[in-house]
Amino acid sequence: MYLFVQIQSAFHVIVTFTLLRYPPRRWYRAFANMGRWIMTPFQAEGLRFQKMMGCGRNFGLIPDLSAYVFLGVWTDEKTARLFFESDRWKSICGETRETGTLYLNPIRSHGAWDGQNPFETAASPRSGGFPVAVLTRATIRLAALPDFWRHIPQVRQRLKTHANDLLLAIGVGEKPVLQQCTISVWKNEKVIEQFAYRQSGHKEVVRRTREKRWYSEELFARFQVVNSEGTFNGKPLPLETETAFIAPA
Repeated sequence: MYLFVQIQSAFHVIVTFTLLRYPPRRWYRAFANMGRWIMTPFQAEGLRFQKMMGCGRNFGLIPDLSAYVFLGVWTDEKTARLFFESDRWKSICGETRETGTLYLNPIRSHGAWDGQNPFETAASPRSGGFPVAVLTRATIRLAALPDFWRHIPQVRQRLKTHANDLLLAIGVGEKPVLQQCTISVWKNEKVIEQFAYRQSGHKEVVRRTREKRWYSEELFARFQVVNSEGTFNGKPLPLETETAFIAPA
């Protein structure tokens, strides 16, 4: 089911974000799927960049064995949809309790992920009233690990204070503890600006990352959410909601 109208644009890539949630009896199979992907990443036409990541409970160190995220960067939406109809993908999500996919157009990004910026685009549009997704990803320096994880509860609490503006928030990772990624979806760019630049607590954490050099590699990106399919925590991602879905503890 489409929640957002497909729009025409000059973007060079389409990004998909898929949250896969499994029932308890399928947790082992889900973990095995992760291992198979590490050994043999997906081979698909038009797939330029991919990551399969595990989820953490409430942005913390305890893994959520029920949930995994697949992030794909594609040459166009058609190639992405062809892959999602493939047998290999169906084997990954066939026994899920729920699956939700967002289709994203990059607005802007800076930094690097595995030595490259997979979200670079020649276009720099505004969100046009569509929901906006924010992705942050970092490799944390070993010496900075205690300081980084000590600040996670503060960040989590600040997100909760913005629940009326937040449609989705989840913490994921490639490698436990060291390589972390957060993905959040907001009603619009205005509320992101209020959270990121007008809230002293968030600005303090950003300042500290620079001063203490927490990261050996980092990337920040914003996306326009143009399509949504499936469900997140039992319901479709809405254009507006009074209660956000923040990954459960």
